[in-house]
Amino acid sequence: MSEINKNILKTNNVSLNQLAKEYGIFIALIFLLIVCSIASSSFLTGTNMMNILRQISINGILAVGMTFVMIGGGFDLSVGSILSFAGVIVIGIQSAVSAPVAIIAALLIGILAGLLNGTIMAVINGDSGDAFMITFGMQSFLAALALLYTGGVTLRGSNSPIFNFIGKGFVGPIPMPVLIFIIIALICHFVLTKTRFGRGVFLLGGNYEASRLSGINVKVIKASTYVIAGTAAAIAAMVINARTMGASPIQGVGYEFDAITAVIIGGTSLSGGEGSVLKTCVGVLILGIISNILNLFGFSVYDQYIVKGIIILLAVWFDSKK
Repeated sequence: MSEINKNILKTNNVSLNQLAKEYGIFIALIFLLIVCSIASSSFLTGTNMMNILRQISINGILAVGMTFVMIGGGFDLSVGSILSFAGVIVIGIQSAVSAPVAIIAALLIGILAGLLNGTIMAVINGDSGDAFMITFGMQSFLAALALLYTGGVTLRGSNSPIFNFIGKGFVGPIPMPVLIFIIIALICHFVLTKTRFGRGVFLLGGNYEASRLSGINVKVIKASTYVIAGTAAAIAAMVINARTMGASPIQGVGYEFDAITAVIIGGTSLSGGEGSVLKTCVGVLILGIISNILNLFGFSVYDQYIVKGIIILLAVWFDSKK
């Protein structure tokens, strides 16, 4: 084979790899939709599609926040416990304060928890191993606080019209939880792609030392990514509690892994420096569709955990092959 032909084949391989990298997640989504619609006649109905969007809104909010952390080269195991603790607080204190005050209190919990995670990571210049230990510690701490606050029981929901509208209201045909998810995703997509802060997050995850030498305040950016993740978890807590009309101290268990899985499926690199909010949202949707079709076929929650575990392993394997 001539040198020219070898170069052409090499160029074609690079082009195909780049095409798969850029659009593979969208092709996978279309393929999944086709397969599921063939497998079940009730899948591709308006009612079921809206149910899927409602169900993914919580994980979607969490995953969008997690995208910032993971692009920045870290990850956060505490978001599930932030969701739990912020959730029991926002419900528990509404007997003494108004709904807006309770909402602000929940947001502050998310902000402060994220700030503490981020500050420790920034001060010690932590890597992914440090992130695991620090956020695992925060996860355990907040989970214990949620159990202590509630005594281990589920709290009854709020009667506030404002709070209930967050969980059960509509804006036109769109449920509020879905609208909140969409708004957060659009804002975060803009921040990551169109602002100096967003460029700093990519640089931080791609090459910490180079970003520091270029004049970027890497410590502030690193801490800020965890604040964003914590705030997203607090918002998710309010949405899920308003939907379910109550708050369980263990309601956030497992959500951190769902969020991380969605982010990895969306193409965000485990080593940082690469990712997209838009593709994370597609990853969230893929997980939601898989869960929905398994429900339609009567698979148990435990069966779904097995499937999610396999998806996580595959996602990590594909990430290692990049």
